[in-house]
Amino acid sequence: MTSCDPAPQLPGLLITRPWEQGMTLARRIADEGGQAWMFPTIEISTLPLDEGWVNDVLASADWLVFISANAVQQGWPLVQRGPMRPRRLAAVGRATANRLMSVSQQSVLFPSQGADSEALLALPELAQMNRQEVVIVRGRGGREWLKLALEARGARVQYLECYERRLPQPDLAILDEALSRQALVSVQSTEALHNLWQLAGETRHSVLQQQTFLVPHPRVAKAALNLGATLAQVTGPGEDALVDFWKSLKHHHHE
Repeated sequence: MTSCDPAPQLPGLLITRPWEQGMTLARRIADEGGQAWMFPTIEISTLPLDEGWVNDVLASADWLVFISANAVQQGWPLVQRGPMRPRRLAAVGRATANRLMSVSQQSVLFPSQGADSEALLALPELAQMNRQEVVIVRGRGGREWLKLALEARGARVQYLECYERRLPQPDLAILDEALSRQALVSVQSTEALHNLWQLAGETRHSVLQQQTFLVPHPRVAKAALNLGATLAQVTGPGEDALVDFWKSLKHHHHE
């Protein structure tokens, strides 16, 4: 059956993730027939670490807790080169856990609902931490909440900070094109959001405020509304949730 209807208008997607993660998402959007613009607002750079210090930190760890997919990517090679000992692995959310399971070939503790420190801390395995040694693998800086909560439960906690997040050099022409096409804006964290505002510059703030933001967590939605955005949709954590939400909008556009 042929139809004279114009092709359904898919909402485009502006992706603010770091390059490597952004590319995998952009490919999925393209495979579904959508248009994606890459405008990273965070750049991941590896921190040079002293191997002896890293091995000291890892030597007595009973638990390794990975905060993000970046932490797995940057941190797991350090673990592999470091001292071998039986230890349990945990991740803050499903996407991070999946990445960690595939590189470690070990089981990983993670919350099946939610993807934040609070959800991880609700798991019974972490309720009593009497004198267990925990190493939190993460980027430089970030929330202290997980460390403090684990210490309150009796754990001894150290950080292994193996990368830092920087402000990239922006290509503003890409941002302008995406905004002119009313692309949905995917933002993963409050940091990525604030960086977007900074990189865009004041002249673009009023345009940004009119866009629809897709965010993984209510905390990020709240930050967007605080910056004057009118609409922030919580898709849930992880790339699959974002893509599913985006596809549901595409069916919307058919009507």
